[in-house]
Amino acid sequence: MRHYRLDRIAWAQRRLQLKVLSLELKSLRSKVVSAQGRRTPPAQRRLVRKLPTLKWWQRRLIAWLRLHFPWLTRFMRFTPTTYIRWLQAKSRKGHAIKIAEGKARGRPPTPQFVVDAIVAIKRDNPRYSAGHIGRMISGGELKFRISKKTVATILKAHGFKPRPKGKRPPREEEPGWLTTLYNQHVMAIDFKNTLDLAGNTMAVFNLIDHGRRVLHWSRATYNPTAEWVAQQLRNAFMDMDDLPEAIVMDRDSIFLPIVKQTLPAMGIKTIRIGYKCPWQNAVVERFHRTLTDELLRDVQPVNDRHLNRLLGQFRTYYNTVRPHMACGVEPPMLPDVTNNPAANDPDFFKTPRKLVRQKWLGGLHSSYRWAA
Repeated sequence: MRHYRLDRIAWAQRRLQLKVLSLELKSLRSKVVSAQGRRTPPAQRRLVRKLPTLKWWQRRLIAWLRLHFPWLTRFMRFTPTTYIRWLQAKSRKGHAIKIAEGKARGRPPTPQFVVDAIVAIKRDNPRYSAGHIGRMISGGELKFRISKKTVATILKAHGFKPRPKGKRPPREEEPGWLTTLYNQHVMAIDFKNTLDLAGNTMAVFNLIDHGRRVLHWSRATYNPTAEWVAQQLRNAFMDMDDLPEAIVMDRDSIFLPIVKQTLPAMGIKTIRIGYKCPWQNAVVERFHRTLTDELLRDVQPVNDRHLNRLLGQFRTYYNTVRPHMACGVEPPMLPDVTNNPAANDPDFFKTPRKLVRQKWLGGLHSSYRWAA
């Protein structure tokens, strides 16, 4: 009887050894297996590693044998780490089941009245991108923090096609010398040419601040001269408490008397950029693009008087309500939010709100605030 029991134990050991060897052979054969079949060219094959898996009752049997008969499973690598992996797999499976059941997770959903506000802004202003609408709602008087991606998802769900991706490079950090320059009170001037209704060329003179991107002056004329530019600078500096320390400009011949006489008499330093290097005066050049995209491309001025009236309205819109990335989605001139409940009351957005629209430039642009 004793010999029979020993023979059965040896037979069981050999069976388990053969089972383990067969599993190892199967795993080695499946290491390099194409998911599309052997007829697929080697360069297009997708390697899939098909590991052998044990059923739940096989795992429990091996664990029970390991606990009560360790001498029977001494050749198998069943360690505490293996058991921990099983528990982790069970936890992941349970988490996947909860997700499949639709359990609420992640950040809270966007309130419906904010969704309605985003859709209303897009319908009123079809040219506004998701990022522009997100900055309008996050800053200014609305003060509801929302990301560009969330706005794009909401617009897509309501049938608004996203704008095609452009080739603009990502926003880079400013170098050290620019930071040093911005710590001072620096402004920039330059001309932007446009055409009137008869095809005559008009020059738009712009004076912009480097710090908060405040547009201090914007006027148009048919005959830009040094005397006219000097008078425009005097008009712009008339209401300022502090004059700028320096003004950046290009090497236009019109600016030569300004550099030699006008600005030195005011105690302002001049910084002239290199020849054919407009990127050295990037702040005002970037404003010219904004002026073209948001005003000159959509209107046709009759004469300089008509354009100056539009430039005055656009300067007010640009400085007071238009969101700027350089200012943290706030306008260059910060609004007074002392009595604004959207900025001071944390429970303000728990109640549905309605938007109040204000039109600028005859409806070309819009600003919004929450109704009281």
